[in-house]
Amino acid sequence: MPADPLASDTQARQQERVLHGHDQPPLLPTVYCVAIMSRSKSTENLIAFGPLPAHVNELLQQGVACHRSDPPRARALFRHAIEISPKSLPAYRCLFKLQNQQREFDDALATALDGLAEAAHQARVDQDWRKWTLADVGSATQRTIPQRFLLSFLKATAFIELRRDNTEVSRNIVTHLQRLDPEDGVGHSVIAALLDDDAETETD
Repeated sequence: MPADPLASDTQARQQERVLHGHDQPPLLPTVYCVAIMSRSKSTENLIAFGPLPAHVNELLQQGVACHRSDPPRARALFRHAIEISPKSLPAYRCLFKLQNQQREFDDALATALDGLAEAAHQARVDQDWRKWTLADVGSATQRTIPQRFLLSFLKATAFIELRRDNTEVSRNIVTHLQRLDPEDGVGHSVIAALLDDDAETETD
């Protein structure tokens, strides 16, 4: 079945005109063409958050769309998504990324830790990341969604702590990430490089 019923109806009318010897098939109305183009463009701009309740996905999409032009509105949308669906892990990431961009580092850390706790709960691992093992986070090719968020949120925590000038805490997190994710699938090497740069600056 065609994805767009309106397009199907239009094609049928065009074919009927040709079969009956009428003029060439009419062009689609301009308004309809614009609607198709707008729909395609808006779909291209959507973020793939993975499996989420439709209403939560809509809140996150709206927040992403306005996070630069209207940060307070985006913040409210992300917070609401967490409130109504605390199990939706992407909502935490959206919020702490915005808070980090706005230099709200204490709030960003709190959000990242909340997300980390929820991911640990879903992955059925200890709430203390220092006790996580390779078995807890799974192999690089077979991680569950919660396990992927464990590493992603832990990396975010390391970065936020670095921005809060807690370099020693950040370094401890990165060191443990290197044990949990030796392939660097989560990208902890980026933060390690920042920590090295910071250390070199202090010694200059």
